Amino acid sequence: MLLALLLGLALVLAALPFLPDPIPVHYNAAGVVNRWGSKYEMLVFPGLMLSFGALWLGTCRICRGFGEISERIMLLSGAAMFAVFDLMTAYFLYAGFRQVEHLSDLPLDLNRLLCGVSGLGLIALGNWMPKLKEPGPVGLRTPWSVKNTAVWRKCQRFGGWAFAAAGVFSVGAALLAPGAWCWLWMTLALIAAGIAGAVYSRRAAKATPDE
Repeated sequence: MLLALLLGLALVLAALPFLPDPIPVHYNAAGVVNRWGSKYEMLVFPGLMLSFGALWLGTCRICRGFGEISERIMLLSGAAMFAVFDLMTAYFLYAGFRQVEHLSDLPLDLNRLLCGVSGLGLIALGNWMPKLKEPGPVGLRTPWSVKNTAVWRKCQRFGGWAFAAAGVFSVGAALLAPGAWCWLWMTLALIAAGIAGAVYSRRAAKATPDE
């Protein structure tokens, strides 16, 4: 996770000497540049990432108190999230170097790229969730899933399958859906996984006796 966190800053520092000045620093919803600025503005995003990363690491340490698996899932989630940020950084560095005025001119669609990577992260998360053996802050947590350890374990197994399926669906959307439409399909898949998890946890709690 630390490598993913620091990579964005390293990319910007390595690219700064080669970037033109000014560069496009903001695009509208249609992917058309609507503001130009100094190339040094590229340092703002990695700076925000470092601040957010410090908070995330603090959260990981708190999760350590709920078990090693909880901490690992938080670290895995952080690594996936910062890897997405790194891809965004590299994408906009390239756009700045080429002084691209319309993102549709680039060979890769950023929305589809990030949606696909996010889907892979969901698949990895779904693989780890069944390993959460005790109730904690990480996992499929509902008012019913924390009833007891037996219910919790059942819910994490179901949640793992549900979120992995949402990840597979997201990867498929990234490959097939044009532009920002892939995010809509990914959001719908996540909502469906969340609703299914809530319904299952309620039924599991009713079917499982108190410990």
